[in-house]
Amino acid sequence: MLLRLEIENYGLIARAGVEFSEGATIFTGETGSGKTMLLGALDFALGARAGPDAVRRGTRGATVTISFEPDDSLRARLDADGFELDPGEEASIVREITEAGRSSVRVNGRPSTAGYVREVGGAIVELVGQHEAQRLLSPAYHLDLLDRFAGEPEIALREAVSAAYASAQASAQSLERLTGDERDARERYDEALLVAGEIEDARLDPAQLERMRERRAYLDNVERIAVALAATHEALTRNESAATQALGTAAAALTGIAKFGESLREMAQRAGALQTDAGELAADVARELESTEFDPAELEAINSRLALIERLQRRYGGDLDEVIERARRARQTIEEFENRDDLLERLRAEAEAATRKLESLAQSLTKARRKAAAALGKRVVAEFGEIALGSGRFEVDVQGLERIGALGADRVEFLFAANAGETARPIARVASGGELSRVLLAVVVALAQSRNSFEALIFDEIDAGIGGATATAVGARIGELARRGQIVCVTHLAQIATWADRHYVLDKIERGSETTIAVRELDGPTEREAEIARMLSGETHDVALRHARALLKTAKMT
Repeated sequence: MLLRLEIENYGLIARAGVEFSEGATIFTGETGSGKTMLLGALDFALGARAGPDAVRRGTRGATVTISFEPDDSLRARLDADGFELDPGEEASIVREITEAGRSSVRVNGRPSTAGYVREVGGAIVELVGQHEAQRLLSPAYHLDLLDRFAGEPEIALREAVSAAYASAQASAQSLERLTGDERDARERYDEALLVAGEIEDARLDPAQLERMRERRAYLDNVERIAVALAATHEALTRNESAATQALGTAAAALTGIAKFGESLREMAQRAGALQTDAGELAADVARELESTEFDPAELEAINSRLALIERLQRRYGGDLDEVIERARRARQTIEEFENRDDLLERLRAEAEAATRKLESLAQSLTKARRKAAAALGKRVVAEFGEIALGSGRFEVDVQGLERIGALGADRVEFLFAANAGETARPIARVASGGELSRVLLAVVVALAQSRNSFEALIFDEIDAGIGGATATAVGARIGELARRGQIVCVTHLAQIATWADRHYVLDKIERGSETTIAVRELDGPTEREAEIARMLSGETHDVALRHARALLKTAKMT
């Protein structure tokens, strides 16, 4: 259940706070007062995309915060995802966007992503906007609504169909590649033989390549190395100021006085250690000097080997790992061709099994959809009497497709007739704008009733195209829904606004060159009567006020 919405510098809203009712929270205001902008801020907090223009002009960023009470399943998911709450603690989502367009999200005070809050947002609210009625013209939307009505088992079955379809497609593509043109397959095989033979004969080893490069550098500089080693050995051992001799002299002198102090003993030990190290270094240098010799044959062999590797790199890849991978792919092509018959038999079996599984799952999905279609049709028609469509007909037509796709093998279409005696036809061809809005309301109610409970249904001017007695009927239905769960509604119709448990008005305020939107809650019956009267006639004269009081009294008594 939604608890609070706090907005700062979003669009034209400098600052606003909304406390949601457990029943119906309704927003009204003059045309262009920013009612939809307020719901846009709510949608933004739930992960909708927004650009820098969402930030109020002259400010550095916008912030929208939603506080809500999660149900048990959502609370469990938040806990599992690292956004745990203490018992009884309310949850929150804070979304920010800077003037440069960079956004950030925190869930229960911890960093998150817009993608994550979009995922969980469906468990917090369901937004039904004006565009939803237009989507009722699309059979693809009908399919989605039907599956949502059927519930989790059918959604899981549809996901299984999608996975089986992907598997069947992959098997079919593998089989098609293998059973392609025989000449092309033979050419790929012959080419693979050449590639694999040339690379495998080279017996490539990335570690060996580095060792050979190092050895070549050594041989190319062997004279310089020998001179340096000889000079080093001479300095360590053979002249009057040899390092080993000097260190020995120093060590002996310090040893003679070591007994006179701790620091002297430490220096004597260090001098002795340096003499030992110098002696060992001299021995190592001597051995290295004795083994230093130039071998033209070895250098030629290394250069030849490196030239081969560099040629293979230019031909087959940028580095040695890529060349080795090219050989692996070539060997795989060879094995596939040489084992063509066995592989073909296996792929055919896999493709047939994948197709059978897909067909079986698609048949189960079709059966589930037809059962759900009958139930949805009855639920929606049952709602028609409540929204001034008592003579209307509504059917959910499920037709089979010739081929199974990722969503199954069904085409779903809503059929509608507004009057008794008429044949139900595709809703896109027969429904007016006002009828579309009411049918959508009936479908949304049916979807809500198909779940164990619903937390928050948000209607963004679902009353488009209706008025008079029809508006009164729709308002009564929304009021009745608010007794079962939380309703948030933006409306321009007084007949709907009278059902508010909390009523907010949005005002557009212009001061000089600056325009802002203020959100204020109506306090007491007098303010509510005045707003309802304004919505009825544009004025607050006595006749409009009496009419407003009558509407409010009817809503209160119902």
